[in-house]
Amino acid sequence: MTHNTFTHALARYPATNMGDGLTTQTFGAPDWKLAIQQYENYLDALRVCGLSVTALPADSAYPDGHFVEDAAVIYGDLTVITQPGTAIRSTEVESVARALSHRQLVYITGEGHLEGGDVLFCSDRILIGLSERTNLEGAKQLRAALQSYDVSLKVDFVPVHGVLHLKTGITELTPGVLLRSPRMTTDYTFDFAEMHVLPIEEGHGANVLPINDGILVMKGYPTVLDLAQRHYTHILEMPMSEFHKMDGSLTCLSLRYTE
Repeated sequence: MTHNTFTHALARYPATNMGDGLTTQTFGAPDWKLAIQQYENYLDALRVCGLSVTALPADSAYPDGHFVEDAAVIYGDLTVITQPGTAIRSTEVESVARALSHRQLVYITGEGHLEGGDVLFCSDRILIGLSERTNLEGAKQLRAALQSYDVSLKVDFVPVHGVLHLKTGITELTPGVLLRSPRMTTDYTFDFAEMHVLPIEEGHGANVLPINDGILVMKGYPTVLDLAQRHYTHILEMPMSEFHKMDGSLTCLSLRYTE
């Protein structure tokens, strides 16, 4: 599997009503002006990592629309347009599909529900979380699409509890090394990798974003920073407080791919 080698990113600016989006958190409403500052810093970090960034304009019809990763799954030349697990987000995928229309698109259909936050590309396999937002039918459709593209791909399903998406609770720091929030529970065995379970107060920091030779980590999680420093010299710390209020993190704010 190719791993974390990207040339492009697609994003969408947060709308002024981003606080109307869905969230399980109780930190209060986000400060939109601060969110925009944090977002601009995030886009700059993507550019520093070598990506050409396309940022769609904000759209108040989509208060969760800046979480573009939920709308598509990209692997190599394959682009799968998802079908989000909540009706309020179902139309977000249309503008993302238009922005990616130069690529060959396939769609999750019928009773299948899938959000990109539940799809984790690891060094030797792809994990699809079965969560409140992604069901078994959606996971099966994605697995079929991935294995039609590359029959050698290993694709596992991971039942997820305690966090919104799979990548809310676990990401790959570097090939063979995983970070996990203790809030996430599952009966899946991650015996293929070295696992670091974070302190409970740093659980949200389990979402990291390796890009090319660098990595983005959220600011304020010292254990995560220490672990990142063991593997990277190019580390970008991102303040993400306003997106945390809306269940957001680093991976969900962009779609990374290669052209």
